[in-house]
Amino acid sequence: MIEAYENDPRLERYLIAFQKGQTIFLEGDESQDLYVLLEGELDVLKGDQVISILSGPEAVFGEMSFLTGDKRTASIRARSQGKALQVPRGDIGQFLQQFPRLGKNMAQVLAQRLEATNDQLFGLKEFCDMLPDAVVLTDQTGKVTALNRAASELYGRDWQQAGHRPMDELFDQGHLVREMACQVRGGEPCQEQVVCCQHPQSGSRFVSLSFSALYDAQQDFKGLLLVGRDVTAVERLKLRMRRLRVWLIAALAALVLCVVGMAVYPYLITQSNQETQLHETFRMQISRDHLLLRSLLAEDLAKGNLDRGEDLLRRFFATPSDGGLPLTGVVVLDPAKKVLEAYYPKGADEAQKPGASYGHIPFEGESKDQHRVLKVFHQGQGDSGSWEELLMAFPLSYQGKDLGWLLLGLDPKVLQKRYDLDHAELIKLNLAPSKE
Repeated sequence: MIEAYENDPRLERYLIAFQKGQTIFLEGDESQDLYVLLEGELDVLKGDQVISILSGPEAVFGEMSFLTGDKRTASIRARSQGKALQVPRGDIGQFLQQFPRLGKNMAQVLAQRLEATNDQLFGLKEFCDMLPDAVVLTDQTGKVTALNRAASELYGRDWQQAGHRPMDELFDQGHLVREMACQVRGGEPCQEQVVCCQHPQSGSRFVSLSFSALYDAQQDFKGLLLVGRDVTAVERLKLRMRRLRVWLIAALAALVLCVVGMAVYPYLITQSNQETQLHETFRMQISRDHLLLRSLLAEDLAKGNLDRGEDLLRRFFATPSDGGLPLTGVVVLDPAKKVLEAYYPKGADEAQKPGASYGHIPFEGESKDQHRVLKVFHQGQGDSGSWEELLMAFPLSYQGKDLGWLLLGLDPKVLQKRYDLDHAELIKLNLAPSKE
């Protein structure tokens, strides 16, 4: 078709020549010109990988950016010497008027390429639908852009129900899924985790979920790949085994108590009295420290003055005491359960630094109680390993205004040894003033 215009002087303004190895344009460029290859061969590259070769007269390239106005999605590099037509995006109307037959031929080439691309996409979708795992793709914002047949069956949602919706809506623990996504997007390793989803027909299902981040050749984040496996049967079997183990242990314990109950009864009465005394001592000490810290911090918090917070907490730990409570540190949270201030004599980790959130950690206890209990595992530095901490949480207020929470950290091993209190007993502990 180009031969009809070979001697037309109007075509000269669009003609360009290139040498072997020359780059016509790069992936990510802002240019939006449309090209028609007249002579030679060209490589199409994604990153450093050649994904196709253009050859033959009147092959069209650069059409994606030309049509969408976006950046270049691939690079074009010359395999050999040759020539091409370069049509600026703003000149396309004039070009088609001057060379209508050439424009018609270009449209046919683009239509053929679109049909071939559609065939490839259909084949890829058919392949994904054959996969046994549930595959979900998202965009940069975390909204679903594609899901295969296994995903629709596992989550009980088709494209109309899940498409362009936030991915975390597929799961009960949306906050956990969002945290996993943030880890992967930030380049941190994220282990496969079991989460729960609600299927409209079959109810609760357990999904072993893993994430992968998707990047383009410039390492710009493009979205997420979620792969899920249905592990409902395995998780339900584990639950039944745990219940059976608890039942067997309870039955064995009941049998032992029936056999030796009378023999150990006097001893149990003595131990009970000792435990009551230890618990009372702990109750008095924790109430004293809690009230002292609240009096030191409440007014400053209400006024938004945190300048003295760390100094007050440090002085509290430096004050000589009876050496009773096994305190590990103190944390002050705002009403949204984010860290405002914290002090740990041995040094704070990431979970104790200002801005860290405790919102994902259960605050255990009854609403009528004066305190809640948190169980936290910290990752130690170097060879110190991980360590466990129990925190007693007390509401903070000033003149009726909710200020957040005061958390007193406790070493569970020392707590058990010194006061005979464990996690469950700490939750049930009555901190109301003694009638005595």
